[in-house]
Amino acid sequence: MVGANIPAELAALPIESLIGKPLEAAVKAQAYAAMTTARFVQEVGLDEDGNVRSVTFKFKRKELDPDTGDIVETDTTVEAPLLAILPVPFIRIKDMTIHFNFTIKTAAQDKTSHDFSSQLTAKAGWGWGSVKLTASYGFKKESRSQVDRSSELDITVNAVQDEMPEGLRTLLSLLKESIAPASSASGSG
Repeated sequence: MVGANIPAELAALPIESLIGKPLEAAVKAQAYAAMTTARFVQEVGLDEDGNVRSVTFKFKRKELDPDTGDIVETDTTVEAPLLAILPVPFIRIKDMTIHFNFTIKTAAQDKTSHDFSSQLTAKAGWGWGSVKLTASYGFKKESRSQVDRSSELDITVNAVQDEMPEGLRTLLSLLKESIAPASSASGSG
C-alpha cells in the first residue's frame, strides 16, 4: 500500500511565508497609507513655497447696526486653510485575520488476481494416434495510489479611517484659530 508521508508533507509547508507574507504586506500597506497622508498634506495643504494654502469665501452677512438699530448688509470675507475644511485621509489596518487550511487525502488500492485454467485433451488409439493439449495461465496485478493535496488561504483585512495624529490635530487647531472674518460695511439694506 502506497501512501503519503503526512508529517513530512506538513513539515515541508512554508508556514513562515504563509503567515509572514500577508503580515509583511499589511505593514507595507500601512506605510503606504502613511505616505499617502503625508503626500496629501504636502500637495493639497501647502503651496510650492511651503505656505499654507487657503480658500477665500466672500458673502454678504446681515448684521444689526448698533448705532441706528437697522439691519445692514456687510461684505464678509473668510479665509480658511484648505486642510481645515477637507478630510485628511488617515487609513490604518484595524485587524487582520489569516486562515490557512491544507488538506492531504491519500487513497491506495492494490488488487491482484490470478487466473489459471487448463484443458487437456488426449486421444490414444491403435496406429495413428492424436494428442491435443491446451493450457492457459493468467496473472493480473493492479495497484493504484492517489494523493490529493488542496490548500486554501483566506486573508481578511479590516481598514478604518483612523483618528488624526496629535501633531496634525494641533497644527490644524492653530490654523483654525487663524480663521477670522474680515468685514467692511457696505451700507444698510
